[in-house]
Amino acid sequence: MKWNSRGDYAISYTTAIRLVLLITLLGGLALPQELWAGQHYLPAVHASTGATVYYVDCLNGNDANDGLSPARAWRKLERVNRATIKPGEQLMFKRGCGWVGPLEASWQGTGAAPIYIGAYGSGADPLIEKAQYAVVIRGQNLIIQNIHARGAPTVRDPGCENQGRGWQIGFRFEPGAAYNTLRWVRATGLTHGVKITRDAHHNRIIRSTFRDNTQMFLLDASNPNNDAGANGVVIEGDDNEVAYNEFIGHTACSFDYGRDGSAIEIVGAQRNRIHHNRAHNNVTFVELGDKRSADNTFAYNLVTADIRMAHFLISEGATGGRGPILRTRAYHNTVYLTDSSSIAVNCDGSCTRDILSLRNNIIWSEGRIGYIDTRSDEGRNLFWRSDGKPQIFFPTPSDRDPSSIIADPSFRDRANGNFRLNTNSPAVNKAGTEAVSLGYTSDLADTPVPRGAAPDIGAYEVP
Repeated sequence: MKWNSRGDYAISYTTAIRLVLLITLLGGLALPQELWAGQHYLPAVHASTGATVYYVDCLNGNDANDGLSPARAWRKLERVNRATIKPGEQLMFKRGCGWVGPLEASWQGTGAAPIYIGAYGSGADPLIEKAQYAVVIRGQNLIIQNIHARGAPTVRDPGCENQGRGWQIGFRFEPGAAYNTLRWVRATGLTHGVKITRDAHHNRIIRSTFRDNTQMFLLDASNPNNDAGANGVVIEGDDNEVAYNEFIGHTACSFDYGRDGSAIEIVGAQRNRIHHNRAHNNVTFVELGDKRSADNTFAYNLVTADIRMAHFLISEGATGGRGPILRTRAYHNTVYLTDSSSIAVNCDGSCTRDILSLRNNIIWSEGRIGYIDTRSDEGRNLFWRSDGKPQIFFPTPSDRDPSSIIADPSFRDRANGNFRLNTNSPAVNKAGTEAVSLGYTSDLADTPVPRGAAPDIGAYEVP
């Protein structure tokens, strides 16, 4: 991939219901509408009763109003962008409405009194579209939720599947944007669903959906084959968290690569935590580039694909063109790639132990398990292919760590997308404690880790 110059934690269902009842008794809001993969979302908790709330209505609002009730709502984003919104206050967009971006979220909340930006009424989430950037985040301590950012390409390429081309970003975190939370949002049809720029830090992207962001952007106008894009989340800043999200369909026609797209891209970013996400049919789950990148962790993610040339992780060592990318940790991920062209892990350019730590993962690939050109920190993984002969090149088939297993993982019902383990799985009680020591103490289904003598390999712990 080329670039131009330019959680929150899961809780059990029982705990969620108790919180809902408590919030209801205290005058909180109703349950959110979304359910995802069997896990219930927490209700949207807003500022305390009596806080100032501003309303925006695309149909019945009037920018001459004061915005302080639905009957006196503002109408346009231009009016919203010049508003003064103070810590603890709320900005609410009417459901079923749509606006042409950008929304400029430059306000400053505090840790004790964040500013809430969300939705009211019934119907579809508020839509912001047809802009280079739908939502631009410059502020701090903002909680932005229930917003749908959508791309609307103005140019399509008949030579590349009539695919949209352009530069449109759903949620862009500018330098200095910090301690913000993006939750329960959607980003579709864009070049990047989210971009966290350099010097934006300590932001959280949680419990959101990124789907079919397939626009490609020309990096060099003189060379139409030099393109990039089709990303769910691009991270250039440090100390951010991406958790409990869903990434689907980031696969685009690319003149440069044939197929391109990724759920996550890390570009010169450090200490980011990517965990407890589900991803399906993205060309790549995560690609890392730029030698500044270091100390990023990927844990308890479920990655599945039945498309060509699917990857789980791509990185580089010191002799690669974008390396060294130091101390990438991939722990307790479950990867299931069914096309024979797939390569789950690709790390070259002298991918030594200080480049990649690959431990406690289940990797089932009908193509290659991976290619690692030098001995990395690999161990306690489970590898499999349906013919019982997984293609492992770490750096040769005989160089896998002795603690790693070649065996059928015994998924409960992989044909129907259930990748939890049967009790007789060879992955049970066979993992190390690397992820637990980093604070990952629950699996993708919110089961505490470990339940037995040791953690289980992969993203799920047998209850």
